[in-house]
Amino acid sequence: MTYDYKQDLLKRLDDGSLPDMQQDHQFTFECTDKCMGRCCNNITILLDPWDIEIMVRHLGISGQRFLAEYCKYEFGHELKWPYVRLKHAEDGLCIFMLEDGRCKIYPVRSRNCRTFPIGRAVRFESDGTKIERIFMVDKMGFCLGHKSEKKWTVEEWFNDADCQKFYELSDLYLELINYATTKLNSQVWMNRNIAQTMMPLLYGPDVLRKKLGISEQDVDHEEFYRRRMLALKVVLTDIGASFSYGPLADRAKEGEVFAGSMMERMKQILLLGQS
Repeated sequence: MTYDYKQDLLKRLDDGSLPDMQQDHQFTFECTDKCMGRCCNNITILLDPWDIEIMVRHLGISGQRFLAEYCKYEFGHELKWPYVRLKHAEDGLCIFMLEDGRCKIYPVRSRNCRTFPIGRAVRFESDGTKIERIFMVDKMGFCLGHKSEKKWTVEEWFNDADCQKFYELSDLYLELINYATTKLNSQVWMNRNIAQTMMPLLYGPDVLRKKLGISEQDVDHEEFYRRRMLALKVVLTDIGASFSYGPLADRAKEGEVFAGSMMERMKQILLLGQS
């Protein structure tokens, strides 16, 4: 479902049926008390690793507990990649919605909630160039925000939502997915079992820190996230090579053994930032 939706968005952006918006595009919108919370139920809210990390830190719980209590996990059969969604919002009211319709975790709300009604789609060209597309999400009948006379430019809206850091770190994850699918042909060999081994690097920084003895004094949480994405790229490159795909495929065919255990290699990346 998520893969098809993204592909439909890109198709509509390409054919012009969904117009692109530039940073200086002006629109009117403002959330009001009258419709507060209407957009927080029966909706699919995808979460990437950074979304989950800051929510987990805000709530003071483990990533494993957050996934178990608040999320649905799905292995997408089209892209062959794991996805995480907020389960309560998809089935009814978002569990983080307060009685007055406001958000209990508003400072750490997901990037999609953060910038509504503006959407953003990212894709990568064959040479790795990132293409960013910004658009207005289809208007919902229950939403009164568009009736406001308060004017914004896209740039002002993004700045007010403080979303740039979210986009920067989210794009590292999107870049990883693009690398896996285009350079490693992961759609050929990725399966649920392999995806499960990725979970600590994606959503369990607390587990990795405990297992490898890396404190936040050693590496702060943002840098640790960046290094986790790098470590996962190394892990997936090795796995891809074992299936004869990716930049190390020739080495694997020649029977070369990668030096050191995978855990030691990950620790070197996570502790020193070196692959």
